[in-house]
Amino acid sequence: MGAIKQTSAIYLTIADGKICRRLQIKTPDAIERITKEGKLVFEEFYKGWKGKITGIKTRENDYGKSWMIELSDEFGVYFLQMPYSSGYSASFLKALPNVDLTKDVTLTPKLTIEGEKKRSTMFISQDGTGIKWAYTKENPNGIPELKQIKVKGKTTWDDSDIMEFLENMVNTQILPKLNGEVKEEESPF
Repeated sequence: MGAIKQTSAIYLTIADGKICRRLQIKTPDAIERITKEGKLVFEEFYKGWKGKITGIKTRENDYGKSWMIELSDEFGVYFLQMPYSSGYSASFLKALPNVDLTKDVTLTPKLTIEGEKKRSTMFISQDGTGIKWAYTKENPNGIPELKQIKVKGKTTWDDSDIMEFLENMVNTQILPKLNGEVKEEESPF
């Protein structure tokens, strides 16, 4: 017989520049809202989240492709979900090569609204210091440029090449470091 354990992981998203945790029951800090589907939900919002990055992957569902960032601390495991192509994920991924994956990070999302334009970003800090991006306009380090394309006659910006580059970077540079932390003698296989 194979035992199945229920996961105790906590799933997080980002909403309006804050980290959001959906709960099953109302707590003193929870805010009630009705979803588009008409369901009552309870959510707590946080300025940021701290933990050690222990995994990163992409996931596709009915809502599209997203990034799942696994964070761990002494209290448990947390999965922060970000849209695949967003200011949150792009800024997180651009800084990721400069993160010491053996230490805790603090992730702090930010949303700025100027007129009708929204700009989202994710700040990463470690040991009280902000982590600089590894890929910038001044030092692109191989990252492609944002492209302007036409979709149904309307000009828009396309970051497909950038996100593909960043996903490849995660798969070739970051995941081997995360997976390499398990020593062979510790592996149950």
